[in-house]
Amino acid sequence: MALLDNIPGFKVFSVGVGLAALALVGWLVYAHFFKPPDDLKELQREALSDALEKLGEHYADQVRRLGEQRVVVMPVLGDTTNGEIRHRTFERLNAVPGVKAIKPPDPDLEERATGIFKSILGQQPAEADPATVFERAGEADEVIQISAKVVSGADSGRCDFQVMRIVRAAGKDRTASIGETMTITGLSGSARPQNTQDEGTGFWASLWGVLWRALVVLAATAALPFLSWPLARFVFARDSNTLNGLLWLGLTLLDVAVLFATVSFQLSTPAVICALVLLPLGGFVNLRVLNAIEEHT
Repeated sequence: MALLDNIPGFKVFSVGVGLAALALVGWLVYAHFFKPPDDLKELQREALSDALEKLGEHYADQVRRLGEQRVVVMPVLGDTTNGEIRHRTFERLNAVPGVKAIKPPDPDLEERATGIFKSILGQQPAEADPATVFERAGEADEVIQISAKVVSGADSGRCDFQVMRIVRAAGKDRTASIGETMTITGLSGSARPQNTQDEGTGFWASLWGVLWRALVVLAATAALPFLSWPLARFVFARDSNTLNGLLWLGLTLLDVAVLFATVSFQLSTPAVICALVLLPLGGFVNLRVLNAIEEHT
């Protein structure tokens, strides 16, 4: 090992291998425990997003008229295996300023609400009093259950929502009642009206979006290690494996940070895959440049 340590840059490389292995373990943990559900096809997901936008607009209007809203979201009827529809419903509603979407705070609420929603669907007689749903959730303004149907064809998708609601009045008595059921339709692809298509879509717009991001990331990967030249010379003068490794890791993580900056730091499967490809590429470039700086120090 003493002989290997005399090879220029080997100290940085050996520390980097351990850090790369740690990053791989972190990715596996994220993929198995924290990664959002990814059950729907692309056209189905776009149709779902269209429906959720309309649902979000409804609750944005509720906030403007009635103030902040706390909404209990029941399990979705017709959801995917991993609950992607409910997961994205929480994401969309919580993105509306003034809306807090939560899961049922206790099993009793879910059981009582389920009975009422079944009566709305005609599956059982109406027995439960809507007021009992809020007995242990006095802070909730509304309980909703979505019945969803998401389908797609070769070039279009459709998402049908039936949103059943148990609501509380805004007055002092906070009277509970069964709200009007909302029917929402989301469309994607060729089924979506032409005037509502997103601007700037299509093959060339998508290709340009990928190209400019790739150019920015590659330029940053090439420039950052040279910009760090004064800092690298200072670090190498300290003759510390730890500092060498931290410098190498910092430059590599900066490359990844530039990548996520081009997509507004939004986690998505393509961005994560690109980051995994960039890690070894950026690590290799940074290692070679740091070796050159070390040789000239």
